[in-house]
Amino acid sequence: MGDGQLNAMLDPDAIKLAKELDGLPLALATAGAYLNQTAISFSDYLRIYKASWMNLLKMSPELSSYDDRTLYSTWQLSFDHVKQRNELSAKLLQLWAYFDNRDIWFELLQHAGSEDPEWIRELTKDELSFNGAVRVLSDHGLVEVDVSSQERIESRGYSIHGCVHS
Repeated sequence: MGDGQLNAMLDPDAIKLAKELDGLPLALATAGAYLNQTAISFSDYLRIYKASWMNLLKMSPELSSYDDRTLYSTWQLSFDHVKQRNELSAKLLQLWAYFDNRDIWFELLQHAGSEDPEWIRELTKDELSFNGAVRVLSDHGLVEVDVSSQERIESRGYSIHGCVHS
């Protein structure tokens, strides 16, 4: 166990946050990834999370279960931060809803056509741009390298958690 994990276990605000997230592993992982990418405290995250929760209750009454609302609130905070870091990452995440959640790779999105939206042309102008956008999503625990794609002739793909995809 690293010093950061030990400090988190002893921090009363970390304990409050874990209780607020009801110990849901995916919500905790998403919150942890967000906290790892920002310079905010557990108490600040909890404050922002509660504000997001209240907005969610007003805007999305169709999310009936507590677990759905908890996960959506943590993802919304992460999505907003992703959008601030890299607009292409946020747009890619939105586009991903139209693909299978298990595999997206550079060549799949790369076209020679000029009819593609400007942001897709920018995203796929080279592998560095594509990988940079995906890395932001990976840093937030939203996507990971798809190990099933390692035998592919093209570049390695990425997968997105099924709940995030939904």
